[in-house]
Amino acid sequence: EYETSEAVRQYALSWANGVCQGCGEEAPFIAENGKPYLEVHHITRMSDGGADSPENVVALCPNCHRRVHEGRDGDKFNQSLKH
Repeated sequence: EYETSEAVRQYALSWANGVCQGCGEEAPFIAENGKPYLEVHHITRMSDGGADSPENVVALCPNCHRRVHEGRDGDKFNQSLKH
């Protein structure tokens, strides 16, 4: 397990501004903290040498995040997320 930067996480969420960077839809719900719920995803996994940096993260809705990790087209979809 890798330790990730809270600043990088916050950057990704701020940059997305409540909109999933995978499907372009608004976050599916508002979290308990009052902010749109999106999940931060590392495009290149840290275990594969990916950096914990703004250039390597996007904010995704839960469906798009699962699509990357579990979908038949997950690798192709993940590549489309690169900035």
